[in-house]
Amino acid sequence: MRDEFAKIEWLKTRFDLDGDSKKVLVSIGDDAAVIDFGNRPTIITVDTQVEDVHFRRDLISSRDLGFRAMVAAASDVWAMAAMPSAAVVALTLPPDFPDEEFRELIEGLAEAARITGARVVGGNLSQGASLSVTTTVFGLPIAEPVTRHGAQAGDSVYVTGTLGSAALGLAILQAGAPGLEHAASFVDRWKRPPTNGHAAKGLADFATAAVDVSDGCLQDLHHVCAASGVGATLRADAIPASPGYQSICEALELDPVVLALTGGEDYELIFTAPESSEASALGTKIGEIIDGSGVEVVDEAGRVIDIERTGFRHFS
Repeated sequence: MRDEFAKIEWLKTRFDLDGDSKKVLVSIGDDAAVIDFGNRPTIITVDTQVEDVHFRRDLISSRDLGFRAMVAAASDVWAMAAMPSAAVVALTLPPDFPDEEFRELIEGLAEAARITGARVVGGNLSQGASLSVTTTVFGLPIAEPVTRHGAQAGDSVYVTGTLGSAALGLAILQAGAPGLEHAASFVDRWKRPPTNGHAAKGLADFATAAVDVSDGCLQDLHHVCAASGVGATLRADAIPASPGYQSICEALELDPVVLALTGGEDYELIFTAPESSEASALGTKIGEIIDGSGVEVVDEAGRVIDIERTGFRHFS
């Protein structure tokens, strides 16, 4: 089981609850769990940022790391059409981690907690070989939680914001090319993900399914299709991009379509819904849900583009 998603499928079989399953409304395999504690369902998710896996300390400040860690976890809650309400944070600090850096990390977490509404109410501190930030966020659904399971043939596929910006920002840092025109905005986009709390209300109103874009658009939409028992067609010419995206991709010899669809760490929201002006006001239509399975990408003329569904995988 070297593949991350094979491990997740196996975990589903090992942690199937023998008790009152009515309390567990959504379990392993979605953006977050949904638990009924007897009053109002609670959304629960956890995300870990690990040094030299999700970030390098020479590429991101401690303050930005704290902000990023909180927003990455909150993004799962927004994808369920819910609003964050509280958080607990577990920090593993290397022995040489300076006190000033620790304070900056906490300030970044606190800033994001204020913006997202996920007030930090507890956590854990430990020492370890490398820096890691594990953030558990609790949330409350606006109406019924939106899961990955409700997409239907005939729905349109929408995405908030832009795709590929974060991956391009990281590529700029790794290439040592911050002087390129527009580069600063992409670098900042990787360091500080967007806060999409405003989108949660729209998802509650009309989305049939949703997922946050953490591992890449193709991979994350595939999860929605697999859970819903449908397929999808994406239009490469409809992918929303920020100013300067195309020119920087060309300068770094990156395929802009491949990067946008497989790059990951956008923390935007992909959602499916019947086509409407309300849905178009919330996101850009990038495709359609169809009968079948899998995700196909086509160009402006309708020709299939062969793009491997890679995205980020922890164990590959």
